[in-house]
Amino acid sequence: MTEATTSSWRVITWNVLGSKHPNLELVAEVIEGLHADVVALQEVQRHQAARLARRLGWHVVWARKHYPYTQAVYWRAEGLAVLSPSPLSHTLRTTISTHHSRVNFKHRVLLATTVTRGTDTLRVYDTHLATHSVDERIDQARRVGEFVVQDQAPVAVVTGDLNAPDEVDVLREFRAVGLVDPGGECSSPAIAPHQRIDYVLVPERAKVTDRHTPEGGEQWNRISDHLPVLLEFDA
Repeated sequence: MTEATTSSWRVITWNVLGSKHPNLELVAEVIEGLHADVVALQEVQRHQAARLARRLGWHVVWARKHYPYTQAVYWRAEGLAVLSPSPLSHTLRTTISTHHSRVNFKHRVLLATTVTRGTDTLRVYDTHLATHSVDERIDQARRVGEFVVQDQAPVAVVTGDLNAPDEVDVLREFRAVGLVDPGGECSSPAIAPHQRIDYVLVPERAKVTDRHTPEGGEQWNRISDHLPVLLEFDA
């Protein structure tokens, strides 16, 4: 009888606070040093994501979350990005909030894409849930879960700034679709982290083989108010 094969993935999630103009060279150096297969970014502007991709020689997809102030300053729009040295396909960009326009910072989106590395694929869902309401976070998590179920990808992860420190009700929505929180370290604020709001959620069957979140400090705070979170797992 032939044993089932497993694939190993190294995934980073990082809110890079693009409105504060992070040093993209430092961001790229961190990504390179962590040897990731895929990186999910939040609060990143489109031109920043494109510059990172060129610097790394990677593929990139981006989704707009909201315009700051008005659509007249579209170049400062914040969003989500997924980058990988492997090809990206079947990309989805969709709204997961209700009653909030694209010029409102409360507007929330989901970016999903498939990473293809040889014969292995990974469906990545990148999101940034509401900051102001637990009920909205739960509702948005449920909407993300609906897309996970709809896609039925063989291996999938949900990544992002979930704004959910120890919020069982938010994480329960992902567990309901077969994705679990394998634990980790505090990631915010970067200068002296004391809350865990950045997650990589993995399939229940996954075996975590490595996890890393920097300890934080002034050098990290100069890049962003969040720390990068790396998770490696076999699925």
